[in-house]
Amino acid sequence: MVLVYGILHPNIGKETVLWVIGKQDFQMFSLSVDEETLKQDIEKLRALFNPLFKNNFLQASNSLYQTLLPEVAHKLIKDAETLYIIPTGTLYGLPFGSLVTSHKQGQIHYLIEDYAISYLSSASLLKIIRYEEHKTQPQEPFLAFADPEYPPCDKDNNAKTETITQLRTESYLKSVKGGCFTSLAATADEVREIANLFNADHSKSLYLGAKASRNTVLALNEADKLDDYRYIMFSVHGVIPNNSNQIAQPALVLSNPTKNGYLTMADAFALKLNADFVNLSACNTGCVENSCSENVRGEGIMGLTRAFMYAGTSRVAVTLWSVDLNSAKDLSIGLFTNLKANQKMAQALRNIKLKMIQGKASSKEYSHPYHWAGFVVYGDGR
Repeated sequence: MVLVYGILHPNIGKETVLWVIGKQDFQMFSLSVDEETLKQDIEKLRALFNPLFKNNFLQASNSLYQTLLPEVAHKLIKDAETLYIIPTGTLYGLPFGSLVTSHKQGQIHYLIEDYAISYLSSASLLKIIRYEEHKTQPQEPFLAFADPEYPPCDKDNNAKTETITQLRTESYLKSVKGGCFTSLAATADEVREIANLFNADHSKSLYLGAKASRNTVLALNEADKLDDYRYIMFSVHGVIPNNSNQIAQPALVLSNPTKNGYLTMADAFALKLNADFVNLSACNTGCVENSCSENVRGEGIMGLTRAFMYAGTSRVAVTLWSVDLNSAKDLSIGLFTNLKANQKMAQALRNIKLKMIQGKASSKEYSHPYHWAGFVVYGDGR
């Protein structure tokens, strides 16, 4: 079942609409919210993802749920297994799975508990993905770039800039909370555990520390080795343009960013992949500091996702806010465990989120949507 959100522009306002598309159904619903009000509601909800604001979050989330999925649409989607959601504008920053469908007597029910969810950037993308999906199985199971080398956070980041790369770093750092790329040492253990799930050869599968570099990625691509891998993971920082940070294109921040450490959207378009899934398990690959709340139309924040799909994968995961490294580790390892068990992509992600919601992860604190909701998958959910 596909849910397409859009904005109509009649002479008397900007109306939000929902198209529900199924095998036998096609209906359009006018939603009781204009574009500006919807933007404000999403900004409010994103600010409430902090676990300290539990009650306010429940109310705001349930209100958005009732607005975006009116009762008249429920009958059309009630028997669906997977929802494919095509957002618009600020809806790109909303993890639909975290919408609270009910909360009575301490019992909270989220939309992800009813449906597996995958996202698309356009209604035609799913057909294109399935038509062009690779026909041969990659030889190697897993490839990861993690724990890159970043400059110390106590280093003077206000030093005089001299090169284009340094100017770019200055712009990127302004978009990152705290003004520096913090160490991601815990991600090394994370990718080791995932590699072990697939009995992958660490010497071929893991590029850590200084080896987690843009040069390594491009060298593997030049040698036609990137398309040898079924699953690819980047556990690094990520930066995305918004209206205020003067960044031209999104990028993954790999080792030694002040020299040549940014794998940009343009770089990703030039890669040659044959992967089932690329996991951008990075801080802020979906947005940076409220960029998902900005008035970005259409596919404005979809740069890296589109680039990796163009390069040759049918599924890409991104994060919508700076993630907690420990809960992110639980989620990623759980997701790959489910994929190894031959679960479908959207269902595999749903199942690990349900485990976290039910308090069955390594910490019961991870049941709060802050820890699991921001991780979303674009592309084919099967």
